[in-house]
Amino acid sequence: IAGTAAFVFLLLAALAYPSGMGMGDVKLAGVMGLYLGASVAPALLLAFALGSGVGLALMARHGAQARKRGVPFAPFLALGGLVGLLAGPELIDLYTTLFLP
Repeated sequence: IAGTAAFVFLLLAALAYPSGMGMGDVKLAGVMGLYLGASVAPALLLAFALGSGVGLALMARHGAQARKRGVPFAPFLALGGLVGLLAGPELIDLYTTLFLP
């Protein structure tokens, strides 16, 4: 289920903005979901946070021209996947104890 969810989530993003994300990112997220299971959620969250941080830094440095620059998303997915592999269940437990009754 996690693999399908991760695949569909990134597929929708790729279909909404085709020049922004490639199908390789979508397939990588799907494989990460198959391998990591529920730990793919913190992995994707970290990947999006890191990618957004780099994007914001580029926008701060280059202004409107930064919107025309392409930033590969796969390295952020890979780093998120590594964190999900090593600490995914602990991150899920931390989230559930802090935010869910």
